[in-house]
Amino acid sequence: MSKYFDETLKARNAPSPLEGLKVSTMPEVLEAASLSKSAFPDVGSKRLEQCGKIEIPLSKVLHAQFHGSEALKAAEESYRALRTRLLRLRAAQGLRSVVITSPVQGEGKTLTSLNLALCCAQLRDMRILLVDGDIRSQGLTRLFGSAQTPGLAEVLAGQCKPEQAVLATDLPNLYVFPAGNAATPPPELFASSHWQEFVGWCNESFKLVLIDSPPTLDLADVELIAAACDGVLMVVRAGQTRRDALRKSAAQIDAKKLLGAVFNSTNHSSHHPYQYVGGP
Repeated sequence: MSKYFDETLKARNAPSPLEGLKVSTMPEVLEAASLSKSAFPDVGSKRLEQCGKIEIPLSKVLHAQFHGSEALKAAEESYRALRTRLLRLRAAQGLRSVVITSPVQGEGKTLTSLNLALCCAQLRDMRILLVDGDIRSQGLTRLFGSAQTPGLAEVLAGQCKPEQAVLATDLPNLYVFPAGNAATPPPELFASSHWQEFVGWCNESFKLVLIDSPPTLDLADVELIAAACDGVLMVVRAGQTRRDALRKSAAQIDAKKLLGAVFNSTNHSSHHPYQYVGGP
């Protein structure tokens, strides 16, 4: 057992297995993000005029639970810093679609995806699409509190158009895409031309697209998902993610697309929320 724990990532100042990559440290409470109260902007797109709508009550509950706490402040600043890096990449490299994954389950990628989307949607004229690309577990769709279909699975199967599945939320600038119900194995869906066409539709309709994908190890989905997207963020959990798992996960991703790692569940009192480690 001691060897196992020695292999995990524990502290932000520990050597990173992903040399040369920037690592964002996240406080232990990731579920909190402040919400903008501004009105919906005029999206100016006929594609989204008739889309369905959904509320995301979870975000409000979590915000109320952690409002004013030090943990919330640390979480907010960490997400703002991560947002700033993504926006810089968007401006410099035309980054539009970002896959958020992790080596294995339980490392916080789904909540990271949700909170990062909430943070980005606070910016004026920053229309965000959050996609549940984990068709197997549908974790993000469950967080939406929605079992609505059609979703991504139906779009990739050619059963409906994206305009028929995308949902506006009660949060300004934020749209979501549920997972849907798959009759076809996910690798076959993501290997089809419909996936590339869907990402193209997303890039034309939104300023930034965040895709919550399945874990990297033991599944073919992530490589197929990432092939059509601009970048990949790897989420790892302090004290849990093993170094060898992180190395194997990184090796499965195109090095040019691997943007960095989010170091999740750190103790917010042990570091300044703006700090990044692991990069030059």
